[in-house]
Amino acid sequence: MQIDRRLPLLLLLSLLFVQGCTTMRTEPSPETLQLAAQIRLRVELMVESGDYAGAAELLQASAAESESPLRERLLLEAVEYWLKAGDRSNSLSLVQQLQPSDDPDFNLKLRMLRTEIAVQQGDIEQALDLMEPSPPQDAPLSLRRHYHSNMAEIFRLSGNLLESARELDVLDQLLQDDEEQRLAAQQQLIQTLATMTDTALTLLQPQPPATLIGWMELAKVIKLQITDPAVLSTNLAVWRERFPEHPALQTLLAGYLEQRGLSSDDHIAILLPRSGPYAKVAAAVRDGFMAAWYQQPPTHRPLLQFYDSSELKETLHIYQQAVLQGAQMIVGPLNKDAVRMLLNLELLDRPILALNQVDEPGLSHPNLFQFGLAPEDEAEQIAERAWLEGNRTALILTPANQWGERLAGSFRARWEALGGQVMEQQRYNPSENDFSVPIRRLLNINESEARSRALTQLLGRSLASEPRSREDADVIFLAARPQKARQLRPQLNFYQAGDLTILSTSHIYTGVARTDLDRDLGKISFVDTPWLLEESQEGALSRKQLEKLMPGVKGRYARLYAMGIDSYNLLTHLQRLQDQPGRPFNGNSGALYLDSRNRIRRLLAWADMERGRASISGYAPRIESPLPYPQNTFDPQPPGSRPIQDASLPPITDHDLNRPGAAE
Repeated sequence: MQIDRRLPLLLLLSLLFVQGCTTMRTEPSPETLQLAAQIRLRVELMVESGDYAGAAELLQASAAESESPLRERLLLEAVEYWLKAGDRSNSLSLVQQLQPSDDPDFNLKLRMLRTEIAVQQGDIEQALDLMEPSPPQDAPLSLRRHYHSNMAEIFRLSGNLLESARELDVLDQLLQDDEEQRLAAQQQLIQTLATMTDTALTLLQPQPPATLIGWMELAKVIKLQITDPAVLSTNLAVWRERFPEHPALQTLLAGYLEQRGLSSDDHIAILLPRSGPYAKVAAAVRDGFMAAWYQQPPTHRPLLQFYDSSELKETLHIYQQAVLQGAQMIVGPLNKDAVRMLLNLELLDRPILALNQVDEPGLSHPNLFQFGLAPEDEAEQIAERAWLEGNRTALILTPANQWGERLAGSFRARWEALGGQVMEQQRYNPSENDFSVPIRRLLNINESEARSRALTQLLGRSLASEPRSREDADVIFLAARPQKARQLRPQLNFYQAGDLTILSTSHIYTGVARTDLDRDLGKISFVDTPWLLEESQEGALSRKQLEKLMPGVKGRYARLYAMGIDSYNLLTHLQRLQDQPGRPFNGNSGALYLDSRNRIRRLLAWADMERGRASISGYAPRIESPLPYPQNTFDPQPPGSRPIQDASLPPITDHDLNRPGAAE
């Protein structure tokens, strides 16, 4: 890149001109100001086009030939764009050259950039420390907006949705003059709260007259997923009567009313097997689907037509038959190979919500959405939580079978991508009851005993020693079914692994409270379907209510009922999820969002098992790869849109089921 060598001087002249520096006796010439404006325009055009690295290079080159305080201001802006470009090395190198100054606004911006780097490195605790104290009320509005936007993102990444919502509530109050950005903030605020359970939304309410109370009550209304416009309108009107002065925009409420639900004019084909290995799985999904269908008023219920997809070879024929018979949308199939067959079709002219996911990265279709209870998602979320909690070294203990290898591979891949290190991986035989051999190897007990024997032989006398477990690991990733987990946990304690954090997938929990049996699990954390854990949830589609009608909800396929409910409710949201990647849909099986391969991903609830009882302790964070720094979604004036006035240097900118039955 060719850098104009006059740039530092021109930028300095323009800055001094704007600041009215008394040492400057003559104004810059029009030519000088015009050239400075052109250079600034180059930076802004780069930013506008997404060339953050180019903008950072231009600013960094200028800083190299500038003097303080201009040098530091240019470097600070360059750090910002290196972060935007995802260049962790350059951003860290530059920010280490910067020190606090006499300018409080500069210092606040520097703190926020250091915070973003800490988040990028997975150190949420340091990020929170760096963001203290909060900016004073006389700080520039743009910096205060940036601060609270970053805080909301940090809390979201840590899984603390309540604190994230508090920050978004403050941010909303700072966006009074920008309705578009304010609407976006309010939408994110409701989405954040709607991910929480009804119990949490009730118990964690602040004292009146906090506006957050109204937001939490509104989130309860939205969580009901009411498909009857008249009922939803009534519920929103009741909410407004309770909170007449609440700042929720009318456009926000109108947006929920305008969301089109299914109607009697819609025709949906459901492809599920009636026999074979997937029959019981299909029955649970079907019952959940039908439970959601029955919640619509009879006049709004779409036409459902079921097709038996037990035979894999009939998949394409059944699909074509459904289309010929008028299906506008298709749910299913359930078999992974059947989903693969449909993905290989060039022409898919009906939206399909497949109830499984394929593994091939290059195999996708814009009209086919893949939805499943993939255990790999759970393993990845465990790795992300462990990383964000500051852990860096892990041990893996999984069964010696294909299922265990899949989970271990998913955890390891995500853990190492984040920068973590796997110190040891061991496999146990799930058909046995004694797991001492793999556990001793996992904890390096064998090496400790070998050292003791060697020392005894060297000294020629017996030594009183106790084998010690390894001290170079922070966390254990454990994959096990309930019965084996109850056997493994006490044996891990026996070999002195009790002090290590143990994280697991939903498979350790049956979904039914069995305090007498689950007491053997000790203290352990796991991810799971929120619908399964919230026993106090009310409503026609709550687990408590459906148990009265469907005894199977208490059985091994409980999570699949939630998947069936979500399958029905997702049908009218697929296009929105596709148009707004990453935006969540608050379902019963988790907060659902669409990835780049048209797969529906789930963010799950975190549960702590202690003294035999499981309770929700938080929610899984979502972090992209590589780990991002907090994006300021609500920057009211993006850098590339700032006008050039008097050719001056603008102020420092501110802104960042693989197999359905696997969930048994």
